[in-house]
Amino acid sequence: MKASVEMIKRAYKEGIYVQISAGYRSMEEQSALYGQGRFYSYKGEDYSNLAKPEVIDTMPGHSFHNFGLAVVFFHLTEDGKTALWTVNTKWRSIATIGKELGF
Repeated sequence: MKASVEMIKRAYKEGIYVQISAGYRSMEEQSALYGQGRFYSYKGEDYSNLAKPEVIDTMPGHSFHNFGLAVVFFHLTEDGKTALWTVNTKWRSIATIGKELGF
């Protein structure tokens, strides 16, 4: 948590507005995401959800999110009103800051 807040602060100092949308994921949360768009069960529980498109390709136990070592972030327009999910120069700057902080 502390590193996430520091990432946001450092990005802000560079004029980049960033928000965290996800961090730690339990194995069940990872299973639900992994099950989107495919047949998948974990520990006998069915997590298949063919009604939604695939969003991740990492099974439970293989994601840094499962160990609190990753975050999903997005940056915002300069007015702070619109989320931007595109990989561009600002996104890469945020990623660099995150890597410096151990993500």
